[in-house]
Amino acid sequence: MMKLRLSGWLFLGVTMALPAAQAAAERTLRVVMLGSQSETLDYGRAQTYYPWVVTGNVCDVLVADRQGSPDYQLSRAITPNQDATRWTVSLRAGVRFSDGSPLTADDALASLRFLAASPGFAGFFSDVDMQASHVVNAEALELVLTRPRADLVTTVLTAASMVWKQGRGDAAIPVCSGPYQVTSFNAQNGALLSRNPYAWHPAAWFDRIEIRPLADATARVNALLSGAADYAFDIPVSSARSVDGRQGWQIIRSGVANASGYYFAMNTRVKPFDDVEVRQALKTLVNRQQLLDVVLGGYGYRGNDVFGQGLSGFDNQLPQRQTDAAEAQALLRKKGITQLTLLTADLTPGLNDAAELLRQQLADMGITLRVETVAAADYLGDISRLHQAQMLSMYALNRPFLAAIPMLFGDDNPYNYGGWYPDDFAAGVEQARKTLDPQRQQQQLDQLQQQLWQQGPYLLWGYRDQLSAAVTALQGVELNQGIPLFRSARMAAGQ
Repeated sequence: MMKLRLSGWLFLGVTMALPAAQAAAERTLRVVMLGSQSETLDYGRAQTYYPWVVTGNVCDVLVADRQGSPDYQLSRAITPNQDATRWTVSLRAGVRFSDGSPLTADDALASLRFLAASPGFAGFFSDVDMQASHVVNAEALELVLTRPRADLVTTVLTAASMVWKQGRGDAAIPVCSGPYQVTSFNAQNGALLSRNPYAWHPAAWFDRIEIRPLADATARVNALLSGAADYAFDIPVSSARSVDGRQGWQIIRSGVANASGYYFAMNTRVKPFDDVEVRQALKTLVNRQQLLDVVLGGYGYRGNDVFGQGLSGFDNQLPQRQTDAAEAQALLRKKGITQLTLLTADLTPGLNDAAELLRQQLADMGITLRVETVAAADYLGDISRLHQAQMLSMYALNRPFLAAIPMLFGDDNPYNYGGWYPDDFAAGVEQARKTLDPQRQQQQLDQLQQQLWQQGPYLLWGYRDQLSAAVTALQGVELNQGIPLFRSARMAAGQ
């Protein structure tokens, strides 16, 4: 017989205590994950998974990405005109926010305008004229584009189409239409979610979700093993190995569609990585297989310097980058490169380990790599520092290639850590985005990926399964763009 366990956490400064009858009836899921001490629920400025997981389980989107294909949620349909410069978004009827008020096209348009003005998502909406875009009626709106975008749904809206009441994505406590609502939130101590009584989808099984931020990955696993948590999100490979196979616990793997690409960003804004030959040499110098074996263990896939592996639009004809240490070493010696600097933080487990292994590999080649380690909670707090660093150890969620571009490239994109976006590449992206014919578009995407493979600033050495650990009884946790969703989660009976 399953026993529903209630938390003993010190939550938001008070010990949670419930009347006996209420405690016996409530189903509570206790989650631990990485968080930053300065986080808010302002979705456009989130620094770690913590606010994204809270908001992702509270707010719905117009359309989501499911294994590389659109999954329409708050929208019934999103359709273009003949040249893909105007798109009509038709909303699901009868949806209400968690306060009982109706969700309308005004809310949806205001939310898209919020995202378009936010630092984290502005790049996605560069071709959308938000002033000209308008509400058609209570259940429809029209997005007006400044140029054709055949990929508006798959590249823009699947990545950024969350809807808040009145578009208040920066509210301290967001009001949305998802399966849960925020009861309380604190950056240091945690968030408490309760079931949304007005949710349009089937009622969630859990009454409450308690999410506690723990920056240390080992502490997250220990919370699980000690019985203080039911689900530990984003754990290191070493912890996964220690938990895997133990009675009472399970390891949940994401698969490549929700994997994270691990890469070293070579900053083309500064020397020596403004030289394409240096970038190419480092890509062939690095022993990727060793990085996979040591850092990712058995929980990853070899990377090839281009994002989107295993998803729609990926060029599977790209040659796999091979290690040629002797040739690379000779070129770097010719260029006079004997020392490099890399900035790293364990934003997700393995980034620091990868940096240390790279240091060892370069040392074997006569190159000194100075590794500067920063606290995970502070890493993204100073973007200018990242833009000045020679190299970074970073990760990004795996996305279809065209959808990954606004996350990693662009002249005005703060997350373009490599500083690389040449005019001919940008022009090719523009052409692919407005091409309606799928076969022709794929040819254009292949050309772009070949250019990125040859010239790009990212040494994408591997994809890591998003690893989480949980009690064996927990079932139905789904990942969307790497974020765990608990809408269908439940505890299996008899465990």
